[in-house]
Amino acid sequence: MAVTITQQITNALPMAEYAKTMEMGESRTFVMNMIQTSDLFAAIPVKPAVNGKAAFMDIAQLPTVGFRGINQAGNTNTGRFNLREEDTYFIDEYVFADRALNDRLGGEHRIKQEKLKSIALGQMASQMIVNGDRTSSPTQPNGLKVRCATLNTNYFNNSAASGGGVLSLANLDILSWAVNQQTHWLFPRDLMPYMDAAARNNTIVNQAVDYTQDDFGRRIMKYKGYPILFGYEPDDTTDLLPFTEVGSGGGAAQCASIYALSLKEDHLYLIEQTPLLVEDEGKVVGQPFLSTHIKWDWGIAREHPRAVARLDSIKVGAIVA
Repeated sequence: MAVTITQQITNALPMAEYAKTMEMGESRTFVMNMIQTSDLFAAIPVKPAVNGKAAFMDIAQLPTVGFRGINQAGNTNTGRFNLREEDTYFIDEYVFADRALNDRLGGEHRIKQEKLKSIALGQMASQMIVNGDRTSSPTQPNGLKVRCATLNTNYFNNSAASGGGVLSLANLDILSWAVNQQTHWLFPRDLMPYMDAAARNNTIVNQAVDYTQDDFGRRIMKYKGYPILFGYEPDDTTDLLPFTEVGSGGGAAQCASIYALSLKEDHLYLIEQTPLLVEDEGKVVGQPFLSTHIKWDWGIAREHPRAVARLDSIKVGAIVA
């Protein structure tokens, strides 16, 4: 198993496109498995960091513009900006394959273990994009939930009732209009069957739902033209957006959230100091294992202040207009 050194990209590419720029080898295979694991991970763009950081000017206020009179000076107002930085964080994972099993089963055993690690890392990266919180762990980036904290600006309540309420498409429209240049939705997976049911009811969605396929043959639902992401398929891992939140009105922890996203350069994207690298380290000295090392130095950047918004207090049930 050879070391694959990837060529670092120079501009933002969705991870599904980024993987195609990688040289053939273990690193590319690993990233492709992560993409197939999570539709969110496949869709989010990634761009380079410098010295472990991405620095940019965050728009605080647009400049004023207007006409001027004769013999009056031109307007020099430049608005207001905040210089901000986003950091990258270290991933160092290992796969230890027992050499005795490798002798019995051949290289397929080791490949299977590496694939399971890639699936787990794809799910973990998706979890960090949504739920990362530096206050609980300084070794991880802040995710979408932490970044959506201003009520009625990038954070909205679907219902004020105890225990939340079923999704209102009117509230979903409000969420959509709160995002600058929206590209995607992020839904709880358990809500998708109710979107299927709503799509069959023209009095609710009025032909606003469409379907397409991605590069892996996955069926992608669209609402108002924007693809609906839900994370990953059901297995023994907790759903990306489970119905375990307490709604704005209190009550049982039976609610979940929906996010409207602008996944593009200058809006919301991943950053990496070093591309993901998979390296065969060979035999572990003094141990009966073969070692594979997975290394990635990455983070999350929200450059535009209106690149994401959250709608909470949604409970499971038939969707209403």
